[in-house]
Amino acid sequence: MVHDHEDEVVPFAQTNYRGKPQRFGIRTDDRRRHTYLVGKTGMGKTSMLEQMIIHDIKAGHGIAYLDPHGDTATKILNFIPSYRVNDIVYFNPADLDWPVAFNVLEHVDRNHQHLVASGLIGIFKKIWADSWGPRLEYVLRNAILALMDYPGTTLLGIMRILTDKDYRRKVLAKVQDPIVKSFWVDEYARYPDKFQTEAIAPIQNKVGQFLSSPLVRNIVGQVQSTIKIREIMDNQKILIMNL
Repeated sequence: MVHDHEDEVVPFAQTNYRGKPQRFGIRTDDRRRHTYLVGKTGMGKTSMLEQMIIHDIKAGHGIAYLDPHGDTATKILNFIPSYRVNDIVYFNPADLDWPVAFNVLEHVDRNHQHLVASGLIGIFKKIWADSWGPRLEYVLRNAILALMDYPGTTLLGIMRILTDKDYRRKVLAKVQDPIVKSFWVDEYARYPDKFQTEAIAPIQNKVGQFLSSPLVRNIVGQVQSTIKIREIMDNQKILIMNL
């Protein structure tokens, strides 16, 4: 998160060594080597994070904070100084009136397509670890890789490429990877109807359920992203995700 001032100390507590109060913290250079925070409930883990985040924001550094509960995300907003208001990117999936668009398939560099596909597969696999199978992963991976070559597509295209032959034909016309194209043309198209139905049923059940949520669809179903992670990182902006 922090890009300079390696000797800078980020204070988060106060010691009382031999009766003398002294502020205590961690050097920026040490934070780059990761920080593992352990403690029982109520011992101050969140408070420590808040202090470090607020310090970075006031120092002009970039930060990214993912809050699965929402309390800290809201609290941090109250400490952002006026001169950094324009640096804030606030992501709240529950906001149906002003949803943030994040199309994970938008303009993916060809050299990174398999990496992105593996990341998405990994996320889905964690969600449905108890009912995951090699055939499901095989078909889903090829669907994601094919869609990355088709301009203007989103994750919603996964369901269409499995069942809509006309849409699949349009997508395949843009696919550059010969292995991916061969799967759809030489393998998937030749599946017997019954086998094809069995092969895609788990994907329709799982991915379809995931995309059926309006909260999720409003975010991943928009063609053009309004949140650009690379830009946020490079320009030291403030990303707060209230999940």
